[in-house]
Amino acid sequence: MNISLSDCLALIESHFSQMGPELQRCARWVADHPREVGLLSMRQQAQQAGATPTSMIRMARTLGFDDYTSFRRPFQDALATPVPDYRARARSMQAAGSARPADRLEPNLEGVQIDNVRSAGALNQPSALDRAVDAMLRARQVAFLGVRSCFAISYHFHYAYSLIAGNGLLVHGLGGAFPDQVDVLDERDLLVCITQQPYGRPTIEALQACHARGVKVLTLTDSPLSPAAAYSDHLLQFRADSPSYFHSMLGSLALVEGLLARLTTRGGQAVLDRLSTVESRLASSKAYWNPPTTSRSKK
Repeated sequence: MNISLSDCLALIESHFSQMGPELQRCARWVADHPREVGLLSMRQQAQQAGATPTSMIRMARTLGFDDYTSFRRPFQDALATPVPDYRARARSMQAAGSARPADRLEPNLEGVQIDNVRSAGALNQPSALDRAVDAMLRARQVAFLGVRSCFAISYHFHYAYSLIAGNGLLVHGLGGAFPDQVDVLDERDLLVCITQQPYGRPTIEALQACHARGVKVLTLTDSPLSPAAAYSDHLLQFRADSPSYFHSMLGSLALVEGLLARLTTRGGQAVLDRLSTVESRLASSKAYWNPPTTSRSKK
């Protein structure tokens, strides 16, 4: 069976209720420790799961795999995925483009992007989304962190969040103040992190520091094997696939907009009051362009 890691985890979820207690113990451990599945031996995994190696094999066969080796392969493949080679991918696109009409250079791009958008709902249970929203509603401060391409998503998340709540903080690192902005957070706060492969070093270092201080972390990422997962209290997923040279940002954007909708729905009167305040300020400051009104001169 040749499937992706996401598909493998979906198999576990769909078969979980049909398993006995022993196999459920194995499946639950696998779902919670995908990185270890790719790294540890089967016996080590069974020991950590509190099960027997035979039970791990039975679980794999229950999911339709011939053996545990084939079950582990999607986890190992995900760990081995290299940092994208943008130049090589661009050269491949150019070579393919020279052999077909310009209007068909990427005939599957639209379908891939649609799948990325749908992944925000397909990869995350409603209960997981609700827990993430609860964490945001409870936090004293909500800080938003994303570096490189993910900064655009974190900026959008912070901006839209600031319309419905006044406790948002954008971690931007201007003037070299990146560590200082993160250091103000404590156990009453929530760090919202957006990251995808290739994972930015400053992001992971910030997560490590916050996790050590007891700051709650909500991570939006492209894989359960993301290095951010080990430091996250809440993990939500999206897909970032693209046939182009650069990864897609639509999956992360769709997930952000879904969370904002849930926050607005569940935020109660506080959200309405905040929106009234913001709208009044925007109107008084003439923040948006309005064409000048002209009156016809009387003859």
